[in-house]
Amino acid sequence: MSDRPVILVFGAINHDEVARVPRHPMPGETVVTGSIEFFQGGKGANQAYAAANAGGSRVSVQMVGAVGDDAAGQAAVDSLAAAGVDTTLVKQVIDRPTGRAYITVSDDGQNTIVVGLGANAYVSPSNLVLAQRPDVAVAQTELGSAAVEALCAFAVEVGARLIINDGPAVPLSVAALRAADPLVVNQHEALDLMGLDTWEGEQAALAAELRARHDVRSVIITLGSEGSVVADAHGARAHPPVAARRVVDTTGAGDTFVGALSVGLALGEDIDSAVALASAAAARSVEWKGARAPLAPPAGGRRARQAGLPAH
Repeated sequence: MSDRPVILVFGAINHDEVARVPRHPMPGETVVTGSIEFFQGGKGANQAYAAANAGGSRVSVQMVGAVGDDAAGQAAVDSLAAAGVDTTLVKQVIDRPTGRAYITVSDDGQNTIVVGLGANAYVSPSNLVLAQRPDVAVAQTELGSAAVEALCAFAVEVGARLIINDGPAVPLSVAALRAADPLVVNQHEALDLMGLDTWEGEQAALAAELRARHDVRSVIITLGSEGSVVADAHGARAHPPVAARRVVDTTGAGDTFVGALSVGLALGEDIDSAVALASAAAARSVEWKGARAPLAPPAGGRRARQAGLPAH
C-alpha cells in the first residue's frame, strides 16, 4: 500500500465535441462553423485528470465512473490512465454510449455546454465500497444529487474530507452541505443556491452569506478572470486571479481548479494555499483547447510527449 494521500473522484466521464464559433447563437439562430474538434471531458474525469496532473507522484488519484463499450469509452479510460489515475473502478456499460458533451467556444474563449449522460447514468454508488480509503473525496453534480449524496455518506463514514462542486447547481441535503469542506461554486451557482437573481454587494460577502445560510464549513466561489473568494470560520476574503498568458478556451477551467484544489488539501495545505495552487492550474488550463491542460512532465521524464500531447 502506498503512503501517498488518496483522492477519490466520483463523477461523469464524457467525450467532448467542440465547435469553434465567432459568437454564440441566439435562440432560434444558426451559426455555421468549419471547426469541429474532439476532446476528453466529463466533470469528474476532468477533475481526476487535473488532480493527477497537479499532484504527480505525491498523491494517488482514483476515479469511480462509467463509460460505454465504444471507442470513445476506451479512449477516455486510456487518457485517465496516462495521467496516472487509477481506473479500476471505471465501469464499462454494455450497449450504452459513452457520455457526450456538445460544446461551442466563441472567439473570446467563452463556452456553452450541453451534456448527454449516456453510460454515466449507470454509475453505481455501490462501487464506492471497493475504492481505496480516501483522504479527500470529490463530487460534482453532473450526475445529479443522488451521486453526491452517496459520496457524502461514504466520505463521512471513512472520515475523508469532502469537496462538493455544486455545478450545475442542484438541491442538496442539509447533511451534504454541512459535510462539504469546501463547497465550490461559481457566481451563477451561488446565486441559484441562494435563490437570488443578482447580488449587489462584495463577492466575499456573498460567500459568507452562502456559508451561513446553509451551515457549510467552507465555501469557495470561483469568479473566472476575477479570481475567487473564500469563506470559512476565519472569515471571508478575496483571492486575486492568476493571469493566463493567453485565453484560448475556458472549458474545464473550473474542473481544473477543483482537481488541483483537492491536491493541496490532500497534502495538508490550508485552504488559502490550496486555492492559490488551484488558481494557477486553472489559469494554465485556459491556454489550451479542450477541457484539460497537457500533462506536466514528471521529474526525470517527459510524460506529455509520451502521452502524445503537445509541448507548451
